[in-house]
Amino acid sequence: MNIQEAIEQLRQETIDTLTPTLTEEQTQVVFAAGDPTSPLMLVGEAPGPQEDQQGTPFVGPSGKLLESALTQLGLTRDQLWISNTVKVWPNTRNGRSLKTRPPQAAEKKASRPFFEREIELIRPKAILCLGGTAAQAVIDKSFKITQERGQWREGPHDTPTMATFHPSYILRLQGMAPADGAAALQSFIDDLRLAAQRAGLLKEQDDG
Repeated sequence: MNIQEAIEQLRQETIDTLTPTLTEEQTQVVFAAGDPTSPLMLVGEAPGPQEDQQGTPFVGPSGKLLESALTQLGLTRDQLWISNTVKVWPNTRNGRSLKTRPPQAAEKKASRPFFEREIELIRPKAILCLGGTAAQAVIDKSFKITQERGQWREGPHDTPTMATFHPSYILRLQGMAPADGAAALQSFIDDLRLAAQRAGLLKEQDDG
């Protein structure tokens, strides 16, 4: 069985197992996407409303910011493996609208075995966690994004792993404090570049 077949089998197993757990406010299980042979894996926390509708990670505003940053480096999302530690949209009803909330322990536990098997199959050369929550799930429960962003750590299977800001945080910051948002975006792009270089997708001297 090649990697594509193994990943497809895992995708189907993930969907078959988690679909019965979906609530009325959740549309579908959101598996990972991209190139399963990629040396670089990006990991977020959980899908949002747009991802829940389309069944693909990082397709909403955060995904657009990610794609823009990748474009500046001469990369596309199709060259990466993009995933989330939780495979369903964690939400709560607020009046007539649904709001994204942090994943509950049961949601994390249900998705965890599938996420871990993903990493085992992909065996990336580098992992970049998007946001502190993803980093806590992948690197260490005590990880602090404000103190440890951009630092290489030892991740699953001794894989070099680093964390950067989540795109949604950058978007919020851009709305509240444009100068800070611009600085966070540049840090995000720099971290992406470092991760791509570590994985071998970009050469060390590449400026994008």
